[in-house]
Amino acid sequence: MPEFKPIPAEISPPDGKPYHLMVSQNCSYIYSSNVELRTFPDKESHIFMHRMEECRGKNTQILHRCYPKQDSSLLQLFIMGKSIGAIANRAEAIIPYLPYARQDKIWKHGEALSAEIVLQMLSAAGFTSIATFDCHFLKKAGVFNYKGLQLRNFSLADELVSYFKARKPNALFISPDQGAAYMVGEAEGKSMVKKRGEYKNHKKRAVRHVESLEADFDVKGRDVVILDDMIAGGGTMIRATKAVLAQGATSVCCGCTHGLFLGDAYTKLQLAGAEEIVASNTIASEASKIDILNVLREKIVGRF
Repeated sequence: MPEFKPIPAEISPPDGKPYHLMVSQNCSYIYSSNVELRTFPDKESHIFMHRMEECRGKNTQILHRCYPKQDSSLLQLFIMGKSIGAIANRAEAIIPYLPYARQDKIWKHGEALSAEIVLQMLSAAGFTSIATFDCHFLKKAGVFNYKGLQLRNFSLADELVSYFKARKPNALFISPDQGAAYMVGEAEGKSMVKKRGEYKNHKKRAVRHVESLEADFDVKGRDVVILDDMIAGGGTMIRATKAVLAQGATSVCCGCTHGLFLGDAYTKLQLAGAEEIVASNTIASEASKIDILNVLREKIVGRF
């Protein structure tokens, strides 16, 4: 995995307004941290925020990863939010990858609307806004109001397109489904049409497999770059890679903002024919070649 050099959390405010940045220990690969994460002997979270008093009366941001170990990481963020929100003027959570964002619809009677519930809990914890990257259910960059909580969604599509254009100048950019079409819109890309099946019976996992994936455009003799907001189990991206290669593409590269690469998804994608697989460091992995630091520094930190 490429090395990303962290910078100090104590940086000058961009517009002169008083604010404070708290950086979780699990984000120390991005900024120098000032929040320690430990556990008590019974495995409950112990959180120590250095110089917390400096948040008093100021707009305060908390940079904290909520993946992996989403449930415990979210609880840590709720605790930090309650603590900071009690003394700060405003509090924003900067969450590089927002977990539970894929459960924003009810597909089967009896399911919980997890995305909505998690955001309501973050609001109740004292956060007035959230900054994140390529939130799965928003499907575009911008500022949104969701259940009374402001969501600032920043896309890494431009960074991914620039990375691949430098290596494949004449590449055709496509998304594996219409939900990710915004990722290739600026590159005048194309979108495949995906249809998912029903949930398969499984005792422990909730999985809806890809039933069909179709492309009504010509890829023969072209270098193709497939972009999506995330690669989790890899099923969609693997199927898309195989499909365009079968239709005569010269090469296929795959890119995403969030590289979960569950199980052996990364290896399977390579075996499917992907020449290069690229992700950002919202989730650190061997594919992390896009650094979110510049976007954090230029568009997020201190600007809310």
